[in-house]
Amino acid sequence: MSDEAEDKAGAARDREPQPAPPREERMTRAERVFVRINVVQTVLAVAGVFTGAVALYAALNESAAVRRQSEAAVWPHIRVTDLNYGVPGEERFDIIVGNRGIGPARIKQVKLTVDGQEYLSWYDVVSLVDQDGEFGISNNVLSDAVLSANEDIIAVSLDARFASKETTLAFRDLARSGRANLEICYCSVFESCWRLNAQDRSTAQVDRCQPSNPESEL
Repeated sequence: MSDEAEDKAGAARDREPQPAPPREERMTRAERVFVRINVVQTVLAVAGVFTGAVALYAALNESAAVRRQSEAAVWPHIRVTDLNYGVPGEERFDIIVGNRGIGPARIKQVKLTVDGQEYLSWYDVVSLVDQDGEFGISNNVLSDAVLSANEDIIAVSLDARFASKETTLAFRDLARSGRANLEICYCSVFESCWRLNAQDRSTAQVDRCQPSNPESEL
């Protein structure tokens, strides 16, 4: 091929359209700097979200721990005991409800049963051992009572001066026989609640206390 022909072929190639360079090669220096800044900002934003999530998780755990410590500091514990006085002519039998926890207890429900049947007053239960009804009893209403730590309240008391010796001792024997049971549901100031079963001396935590029977005198 002659030199003239080669020159014409080269000129033709020069006139052919060339492919555009990649976007990265066409960006200006300012654009490249801007892209880098955006990448850095995105990484920092993600890191900030992660750090915030970790901090929130730690705060929630700390809050839960503080609440548990606060609840432990005001934990109530209700128990039921009895006391028998055997002095001749002055026989007396008491059923006592006490709080042996370290915080106040609010009693929200009281249920009294004998042989599985519910009774709404102590008088009705004593009538099971003295059907003549010639007796007097002393009792305190437990429902809605608030017992501070180490406080006791006499739920019911039978005294031979107001009920016969036979009635007093028969009621004592009934209370200790395992046939009678007293269930008490109570809550702390944080509304954590427990149910006491006096018969088997067990206490279980519950979500909430059911309301007492509105006709109950307990």
